[in-house]
Amino acid sequence: MGVARYAQDPHAGHGFVPKLILAGRLTGTLDGRPVVIDADGSGLTVSFAMLRTAWTARRSAASLLPVLGIAKRYGVPVRLKVAGLVSLEVLPVPSTLLRMIAPGLETLA
Repeated sequence: MGVARYAQDPHAGHGFVPKLILAGRLTGTLDGRPVVIDADGSGLTVSFAMLRTAWTARRSAASLLPVLGIAKRYGVPVRLKVAGLVSLEVLPVPSTLLRMIAPGLETLA
């Protein structure tokens, strides 16, 4: 349906920002251990089943900085959950513990 067919469209015209909400779940593995990325209205949550998996993932932190920069620019909160015990804030401001473990994240603050 185009704008001409939807008279109740609240946007004035070309160039509007669409109202989008992240939603979904990706399940995969890292070194043979499960990793789940959940997206919902509150942001992104990356869940590691084991502490060992999260520790392995920290080696990838530097390569993820551009993606995290985009998420920060658009105001998408990102959290890490480890073994269902610990939840750490990555964005909008990385937690102190996370910055000590992965110093490259300090550039996001």
